Amino acid sequence: MQDIVSSLEHQLFDDISRIHLPDSNSTARHAAQRLKAVAEHAPAFLAVLAEPWLDGPVSERTKQLLLDCARIHLYARILDDALDEGLAVCRQNLLRAQPMFWQAVQRIGANVSATVASEAEQLIYQTVSAVQHDDLWRDPQYWGPKNHHLLLVPLLLSDNNAAYQACRTGLSNLIALVQAGDEWKQGVLADATLRNRLLDFVTQCLDTEQLATLSRLGWQGVAKRIVWNADQLIGVLSEPSCV
Repeated sequence: MQDIVSSLEHQLFDDISRIHLPDSNSTARHAAQRLKAVAEHAPAFLAVLAEPWLDGPVSERTKQLLLDCARIHLYARILDDALDEGLAVCRQNLLRAQPMFWQAVQRIGANVSATVASEAEQLIYQTVSAVQHDDLWRDPQYWGPKNHHLLLVPLLLSDNNAAYQACRTGLSNLIALVQAGDEWKQGVLADATLRNRLLDFVTQCLDTEQLATLSRLGWQGVAKRIVWNADQLIGVLSEPSCV
């Protein structure tokens, strides 16, 4: 698995070098750091979502799908920065990212059935809708769906099979818990009402039947990560400084 992660990191850094032009001003450096963070952290997380397909020899199809999904995730960060920051450097990055994005989408579309393509479209609709709703009213229930483009990895690798469908909620929950950690680092969890909603959501994520299903169907690492992330969040939310 580490070889796959390292390869994805290298390829994303190459993509970023073509998209973000070197510049010495602080705004450009900040934009570059955000893109580099994707290359440094996303590959390992995508590998967790692809766990059942990385247990043994990895097919070329799997490698290509992982790379295409990693590039779509990088594009999502570029789009997010262009919308949120509204800076010229971010808009220019969005423009230069178009070939990478459309090549990935075209390659995926050419190799999946109409049914799987429709499911992929639904994930993107869910992502857009959840981002809009969370901007208006922050709620942990949106934090998985607002990143549902990440579920393209298990959806496409599984061809939307029964195992993926049974584990989809659990996979989404892990994404939400990771997002919750980011929200905490940004200081968003200072609001008591939001903290209480998050604690309720974390409890739902620890459903034993759901965790058992993940483990049984090949996502043992996801099940362990859910428990670990949930424990970390409960600890943070229980600290006096968060009250």
